[in-house]
Amino acid sequence: MENGVILQAGAWQARILPDFGMNMISLTYGDKQILRSPQSMDALKKEPYVYGIPLLFPANRVEKGEFTFEEKSYYLPINEPGRDNHLHGLMFDAIFKLIEQTRSRVEAIYENKGERYPFPFSMTITDTLTPEGLTRKLYLKNTGDTAMPYTLAYHTSFAEPAVFSVPIGRRFVCNENYIPTGEMAELTAQEQEYHIGTCPKGKRISGFYTAAGHTAYLDNIRFTVSENFDEWVTFNAGGEQGFLCIEPQCGQVNGLNRPGGHRVLLPGETEEFFVSFAG
Repeated sequence: MENGVILQAGAWQARILPDFGMNMISLTYGDKQILRSPQSMDALKKEPYVYGIPLLFPANRVEKGEFTFEEKSYYLPINEPGRDNHLHGLMFDAIFKLIEQTRSRVEAIYENKGERYPFPFSMTITDTLTPEGLTRKLYLKNTGDTAMPYTLAYHTSFAEPAVFSVPIGRRFVCNENYIPTGEMAELTAQEQEYHIGTCPKGKRISGFYTAAGHTAYLDNIRFTVSENFDEWVTFNAGGEQGFLCIEPQCGQVNGLNRPGGHRVLLPGETEEFFVSFAG
């Protein structure tokens, strides 16, 4: 893969692409492949959101690609034209500049001047591998002179496990364009099984949920995220593709258009996020 960084510690190995959004396209523990890995860069570029850990900024969808903040309108490209939405942001292939690299740790930064989101910010990502597992930290800093609204998620794409669990709360009801209507629904019988553990194979898994906890399990892998990820999104493209996305999300789908649906960083402020994988 192009310009990849390989980290190793104990039985763990990770491969990260600083030149493609700092996507961690491979994470293995012994002979177990934890993440869904692309066979080539062409495959990754064709479907960039279903391999590794793509970064979504803003998270998921923005209705009609527009939002208003502090009485000013902002516009994002319509890249889901069939539903007239902006989808997943533009950070998935951002080129991060390496700051430090060792055998078990890498740190890189991206500085946005307005080209990938209409507010200036810096985003620093560090991946640290130990014999116990991997931790990814993300530091988002508002480098502008006005407040910045945002939502953020990782479209974490796991190799399909035999069993998974994820602590979801209530489900967001959506319209035909996958935009939440503002209504909430109780979990279905299938969704209730996500709490205790269930086999995903052959099941259609897709939904937006409040978070009822911050640790998911994929077989014997523990996936823990910071508490500022206040929602979970699930997706498996119908259940026959060999992967399962368990996505931690900060803010709501279309949250830039909803009061309380997004976070705000004041000038100079930094927000820290983390996700970790342990055996």
